[in-house]
Amino acid sequence: MNILIVHCHFERGGVTQVVDNHAHCLQESSEIDEVALVSGPRQSGLQDATRSSALLWTIPSLEYDSLRDASLSVQAQADQMARELDECCQHVGWSRQQTVVHWHNHSLGKNAASPLVIKELASLGYSCLMQIHDFAEDQRPQNWAYLKEAHGCDRPQDLDAILYPNGDRLSYATLTTGDAETLERFGIHRSRIDVLPNSVRLPSDDLPDFDVATQKLQRAFDLPSDFRWMLYPVRGIRRKNLGEFLLMCQLAGGPTVGAMTLMPDTPMEKKSYERWKSVAEQCVDNIVFDAAHHEEIQFVDNLSAASVVVSSSVAEGFGMVFLEPWLASRSVVARNLPGVTRDFVDRGMRLDHLYEAIQIPGTKSWIADSEQQFREAKINAWKGVRSQAEVENSGTACERETGVAADWIDFARLTPSLQTDVLKRFATDAGFAKEICERNAALHDALVMMGSSATIDHNRNIVATKYGSENQRQQLLNAYRKAISNESVPVSGSMNDQTMLDLVEHSRPFYPCRVEQLH
Repeated sequence: MNILIVHCHFERGGVTQVVDNHAHCLQESSEIDEVALVSGPRQSGLQDATRSSALLWTIPSLEYDSLRDASLSVQAQADQMARELDECCQHVGWSRQQTVVHWHNHSLGKNAASPLVIKELASLGYSCLMQIHDFAEDQRPQNWAYLKEAHGCDRPQDLDAILYPNGDRLSYATLTTGDAETLERFGIHRSRIDVLPNSVRLPSDDLPDFDVATQKLQRAFDLPSDFRWMLYPVRGIRRKNLGEFLLMCQLAGGPTVGAMTLMPDTPMEKKSYERWKSVAEQCVDNIVFDAAHHEEIQFVDNLSAASVVVSSSVAEGFGMVFLEPWLASRSVVARNLPGVTRDFVDRGMRLDHLYEAIQIPGTKSWIADSEQQFREAKINAWKGVRSQAEVENSGTACERETGVAADWIDFARLTPSLQTDVLKRFATDAGFAKEICERNAALHDALVMMGSSATIDHNRNIVATKYGSENQRQQLLNAYRKAISNESVPVSGSMNDQTMLDLVEHSRPFYPCRVEQLH
């Protein structure tokens, strides 16, 4: 087999890390003749080892629609992309029938022509595996509306037929069992869906000594000698729920110092990120931003110095932060995301420090007003895309029934403006701060105490064996074999009248921080 791995770009980030890991796994396989990676012009995030082990091609039309000339119609764009991809494969002598096109995030709305390209390639004889990391339907109203307009669709069902094609030589992969179940409920035959969890490996086999790493960080960021490093190793985009990370810093208090590693690189996300930096300057004195951008500090330094790794994220495609730190013998404290963590627990992990909510006390009228702002945020996010009634009737049972009680509300349900109010009051009202600490005592303790060595050893072994390179290689090969031989697999139609918009929304709760628009 030959494997063509496709994405819009290979800049540093989640999908590029996955592609790096896939290329690493596949270079050891005797079943694979060659691997090629192809994207638009941005490719700076690939590791050197990946560049040397795989072919690397550039097709400008694969770039995000927002970053290139999009004067062609979506169909003309698709025809051009399919032709260019086919020509690349033919140029190196690849047989169409023995080539698997492994396309990442084809339906997210960054490049509207992608689903049409995949159908054209399948009609030429290529086997196409569409791996979904993120859904446009998952609280990305701008993406979804753009796709609907670009393809000239009047109804959600018409767009579904384009984004999620069903037919010969077409297969799917998801990161989680929950997402696979969503596709199956939509009508994709289960035998055409593989669950491909990400493989997990540290960027270096040699982690610096804890004392050496802490001394480097102390000098780089001018920290007190007794500091504890509480690491949030992600890019600070809106769904990472940075307001809640600031609250975790306040909960932990000194000598703990919270560290946010990467700044965002898109205008909207940058505005949100800079706002939280400004809020922190006013009321959180134990936090460091941009910890991965210091010229003297590597990721392994941040990880080695960490006493604990945390995540306040409200949405993840896979959740690498739940797994990777254990390989470095660091425990994880994180907001529970059942659609993600269920698979980890089913594979034997002990995730003892997941929290369901951070309780913020308040009067009945303040909580009622906060809930009203929550509802308005959801309606406004989908305004012009879905009716108010559709939005109000959507969402998970979990979203409707938990996260709020008579005298408290979950911090993540608050709009960023209300979150800011809470952070400022925590810093100035000792009684309020004390009550938050008492109501969230288990979270406070998890943030400031050392993790159990037995749990760390157990989870490190689970991650190394069940999410390691050898396991990933076998999962990839199984998916590729199926993709090439799936012509005889049944093609089922939609099992019900529910759209993907309905199905995805019913599986994931809404949080206001994800859709905030800053101007």
